[in-house]
Amino acid sequence: MLEYIRQHTGSILIKVLFGLLILSFGAWGIGDMISGRVSVVKVATVGDVEITPDQLNQQFQRELERLRPLFGGSLDREQARAMGLVDGVLKEMVERTLFDLAARDLGVLIGDDLVSAAIRGNPSFRNNFGKFDRYVFDQTLRNSGLSEYAFIEMVRDEIGRGQLLQGLQQGGTVPAAILNPLYRRGAERRIAETLFIANDKAKGIKAAAEEELIAFHEKNAARFTAPEYRTLSVLTLLTDDLAREIAVPDERLAEAYEERRDEFSRPEKRRVLQMVLPDEAAAKDALGKLTEGRPFAEVAKDATGMDSETVALGLLSRDELGQLFPELVETVFSLSPDVAGGPVESPLGWHLVKVSEIEPGHVRTLDEVGGELRQEIAKELAIDDLFDLSNKLEDILGGGATLEEAASSLNLVLTRVPSIDATGRDPRGQAVNSLPPDPKVLDVAFETPETQESPLTEMGMDGYFIVRVDQITAPALRPLAEVRSEVAEAWKDERRAEKARQTAEQVLERLKGGADVTRVAGELGIEVVTTPPIDRAGDGAEGQMPRPLITALFGLGLGESTLAEAARGTYVARLKEVRPANPSADKDGLEAMRQQLTRAMRSDLLVQYAGALRERYSVTTDKRAAEQLF
Repeated sequence: MLEYIRQHTGSILIKVLFGLLILSFGAWGIGDMISGRVSVVKVATVGDVEITPDQLNQQFQRELERLRPLFGGSLDREQARAMGLVDGVLKEMVERTLFDLAARDLGVLIGDDLVSAAIRGNPSFRNNFGKFDRYVFDQTLRNSGLSEYAFIEMVRDEIGRGQLLQGLQQGGTVPAAILNPLYRRGAERRIAETLFIANDKAKGIKAAAEEELIAFHEKNAARFTAPEYRTLSVLTLLTDDLAREIAVPDERLAEAYEERRDEFSRPEKRRVLQMVLPDEAAAKDALGKLTEGRPFAEVAKDATGMDSETVALGLLSRDELGQLFPELVETVFSLSPDVAGGPVESPLGWHLVKVSEIEPGHVRTLDEVGGELRQEIAKELAIDDLFDLSNKLEDILGGGATLEEAASSLNLVLTRVPSIDATGRDPRGQAVNSLPPDPKVLDVAFETPETQESPLTEMGMDGYFIVRVDQITAPALRPLAEVRSEVAEAWKDERRAEKARQTAEQVLERLKGGADVTRVAGELGIEVVTTPPIDRAGDGAEGQMPRPLITALFGLGLGESTLAEAARGTYVARLKEVRPANPSADKDGLEAMRQQLTRAMRSDLLVQYAGALRERYSVTTDKRAAEQLF
């Protein structure tokens, strides 16, 4: 928000003050930044190779662009840095450099012919005919921010690393002597007959005596302890409050509308079909067939092999089409619907086009956008006012005024919160809605000492706030009289669980003694449930079957029984059937396990190899310097 305010603060006085600050910084010893000298010359050294800040920044930006679509396009540099991307990118660059040095010392040399073949074989650089296209190659590099020389060297290094690591990767294979036993163990499935003794079915639980409640209350003190509560006074300066008081002149509204007219305009769009042919003669021949009335997709299929998805460019504006094929813009936007046009030449070949749909453009009028535009202008003006108001507030408080006096003097809102915990709830467990929704308010409130005021703190673009902690109520065990019903119910729940466990233990003893599981279940009035086949990972288990029960089943012999407690009761289970795994009958499953184990082994080998190279080549990293770059 301060950055936004600075952008909207244009007085001569402010600019002069900033100028003086910059000069004073130079006097303090950071003049090298003004003169162009950069103190950080490297962020890591691997053997005799230095990784520079510029190299790290470029690789960080490429990784950021790769990840951004996974976050809906909203991932920025600061968020990526907070996620540890800087450290991850630097670690990856160090490991690549280690492998490059090892390849160099082993005499691995990659010739230009091999590099050229790799680039020409890259599908990213092919045109619609499946051939390497220099135009596509140059465009892709420009979009990636890479020079041709830098990319060629990257490919050369990548091939060299691949040759170095190829032997290591081939060594990471899983022998059948290991694979088959692991498969049999992992794919074995078991079926059990289960009884569930529910806690809430336990009968005959008497009410607790007074001394039992007292003891339970004391024993489970943490369960019945109230959290810390704070009494707060919160002074807020909000842009929305100020904006509501600002009247935007009609002249300012009209001027803003003219400046931003493009934002309120929806350009005409056309749904475009196109085919690309190798020469003008072929294009004219295809155009003749279109003129005869043959469908566009059919002609494209016969003439070029392009399918319907490749033919359709989509619904595009002039600018959008210009980014793809600038040569086609004038032709496409001069055509009537369902009329073929062309041929038009581009670096890819000769194009024929057809417009199947026209979506007219539209310009929203001032009357249509006036309301929202007026609110935006008022908020911009409010931000300027907010900056001045925050300075006045700090001056008043700095002069010794209380929050109450400052609020009265500046006509600000002072909110009192009688009692609130760190989660934003009052002693009744209800959410306190009188505070601004920014979580920073509560964070600051629970960091500020009792009877003290917090600094003036920003709330993003929404405003500022100051919190005064008027009183702190420390966490305390709530009196039994206050929570008697909760304690009594919790005591009963514990007794019910104990009784269910005792019943389950009795059932287990009977089953171990040879009793019939169906008969035992009938006596208890519960159902015998036969599980589906379950593997060790729990795949196939249904309902709330607890993990300890699944684990115990794989330690039982056929016909043996066990029990395990769950959240709502206790399970008793008898192993009914064991289904061994047969590797020869499940080739797909065996191969999937082989690939999984192979990947794991190869990954371990790479980690160990990289560790060995770190001992051979000295590695130093300056993570602090790397973080400071961002």
